[in-house]
Amino acid sequence: MNEIVHLLNQYGYIVLFISLMLELIIVPIPNEALMSYVGVLCYQGDMNIYLSILSAGLGGVAGVSVSYWIGYKLGAPFFRKYGHYVHMGPDKLEKMEKWYEKYGRVLVMFSYFIPGVRHVASIFSGVIHLPFRIFSIFAYIGVFIWVSTFMVLGNILGPKWHEYEGEIKKWLVVASIIVAIVGILYFVIKTNLSFIKESAVLLFEYIFQRYHSLLKIKFIVLSFLLLFIAFITLMVIALENLISNEFGNFDAIIGAIILSVFGGKYVTLMQVMSNLSSWWVLGIASFITLVLIFFNRKHRWMEMIFFAATVLLTFLSSTGIHWLLHYFIDGSMISPTVPDVRTMLFLSVFSFFFLMVARHHGNVALGVTSFVLYIVVLGLYAISGIYLFRFLPSDIAISYLFSAVLVSGGLLALETFRFLALIKEHMYKEKQRA
Repeated sequence: MNEIVHLLNQYGYIVLFISLMLELIIVPIPNEALMSYVGVLCYQGDMNIYLSILSAGLGGVAGVSVSYWIGYKLGAPFFRKYGHYVHMGPDKLEKMEKWYEKYGRVLVMFSYFIPGVRHVASIFSGVIHLPFRIFSIFAYIGVFIWVSTFMVLGNILGPKWHEYEGEIKKWLVVASIIVAIVGILYFVIKTNLSFIKESAVLLFEYIFQRYHSLLKIKFIVLSFLLLFIAFITLMVIALENLISNEFGNFDAIIGAIILSVFGGKYVTLMQVMSNLSSWWVLGIASFITLVLIFFNRKHRWMEMIFFAATVLLTFLSSTGIHWLLHYFIDGSMISPTVPDVRTMLFLSVFSFFFLMVARHHGNVALGVTSFVLYIVVLGLYAISGIYLFRFLPSDIAISYLFSAVLVSGGLLALETFRFLALIKEHMYKEKQRA
């Protein structure tokens, strides 16, 4: 960045043109900071705001045009020949082309505000042969909107830009994440609309009209839905208390009680409980869970997929949530262990483990015993963190809550898909009898 600023001070608009062009041909240049700096220079009278926007915009236009034609010339043949290996064969590509022709222009226009997306949107437009006339209109408008936003902000704030730069970037990150999530959800819903409609009709019919059909699975789905809502509510409350720094009394009281009750007599027990979140124990527990699922011959692949997806999502989310919390909240207000990845994985893996033990053995006594043991293990593990490592009770509680939201959401999705499978089996049997 310092080298680019040095070149900018020497060569001005030419460097601005080239840097924007190169970034949009997938060259990692921090152009948002550069454009903001140019805005400050315009405020100081060292550069002209209109010429800066024009040169940067034209550079961006050149970059996205080159990216489009790279995708157009090289992308489509590659995907048509090799795409079926990654579920992007000709049929899938044609469907995406139709969807992108209809909605892609809006995505292209706003993609430049989303890091990562702006680098591939133009190439993908070429890959699926979005007409260049349509692409160029929306892409070029999007480039100039993106360029103008940062330069105008720098020009308005002037020297104060550095005071607000951090906050502005934070909110741009939030906006980018929201746009990305909304875009992904929209894409998933749009591409699976017929399946969603069919599933919604079946669920409505069997939940609200056929009251006595499949009562057990209905109860399970409803239970996980209520748990999911409850955990989300508790998570929001916990985050509000964390941000407002209201966990002080809670941490002091719970920590004092635990250290007083357990004293120095239970070090071995606490070490054993703490080791439950070690990678090798989590690996063994995951393997046993998969074995339990495998020997349950009904819907085993569905259960394996949701178990693996939930654990993977827990791992990725723990890193992402940790980054977001420490990025947006002052480091002095939040512990570095919030949320703790091993604590979240511990709850995720062992929740599925105990659930599979209870669910696939119709013994009520075994189910009750598993539930009680599960609660005891969760409690002792939390205590071991406070006892051995002086973790704050609130840190462990928040890690548990984040993981509980993901686990309950994963189980809700699993049981909903299981419910749909049972409905279709039930309908098939009814047709056979008819």
